[in-house]
Amino acid sequence: MKNNPQPSHTNCFNCGAAVMGDFCHECGQRVRDNSDRSLGRLIVEVFNNIFFFDNRFFISVWYLLRFPGRMTVDFLAGKRKKFISPVTLFLFLNLIYFLVNPLTDYSVSLYDQLYSQPYSELTKPWINDKMQEEGLNEQTYGPIYQHASDNLSKSIMFLNIPLIGFFVYLMAFWRRKFYFDSLIFAAHFFSLFMFSLVLLDWSGELLNFLTGDIHSIIGTIFFAGFTLFVPLFYAMVSMKKFMDIRWYWSIPLGFGIMVSVILCNLIYRFIILAIILWTT
Repeated sequence: MKNNPQPSHTNCFNCGAAVMGDFCHECGQRVRDNSDRSLGRLIVEVFNNIFFFDNRFFISVWYLLRFPGRMTVDFLAGKRKKFISPVTLFLFLNLIYFLVNPLTDYSVSLYDQLYSQPYSELTKPWINDKMQEEGLNEQTYGPIYQHASDNLSKSIMFLNIPLIGFFVYLMAFWRRKFYFDSLIFAAHFFSLFMFSLVLLDWSGELLNFLTGDIHSIIGTIFFAGFTLFVPLFYAMVSMKKFMDIRWYWSIPLGFGIMVSVILCNLIYRFIILAIILWTT
């Protein structure tokens, strides 16, 4: 099947404008032969629209992994044609993340919310009031809370982007004065961070298959590498490119990005707890 069949019409089927080239200059709809109504064409279009399997997707992932910060800078410079949008990239990697479900850090248990968070002393009375109101205790409310937390955390994961973007904005204000710039950076960085956690899970599965022990020293190295060192190095290189600064500035800012991820994770857990207590 030809990728770009010659259209058998001279007007756009969508808006009626005269067409010149592969896309309508009025509404942007792609020009193609409407007589091709095969199942193969439908399947291709479904995959293109849902999974974004085109050149821009692979180019975006390649730039994300191979050239830290470069896609962000190119996107902000207006060179956007060859990339998918940061939102689209995040949504796709977010889907992979929750299919793999590598870590539970973004959906903690009721026990952790009660006793292990910096804000636990503040929120413990809220939780106790909720359980008393519903006639439940920690053992019976725990599974209810966990189920709600798992579902909610998948729905509002995007909140981490504006939260991280705020901290990036504070760190980059003297070079990048627009919050929009920091938001794009945060979308790309957090996409990479999630993908790093997916790679951690995959490497753990491979290690378990090869050695039968994911808790060995090699497993510990993998865990530290994919959760800390890979994102930290990426943050340093990305900030250097994003802010156009020297290494001695980008290194502490890279650490600042990782601290912001931890702080945003805590804020995210607090938001999930508040929503669940309010809605369940």
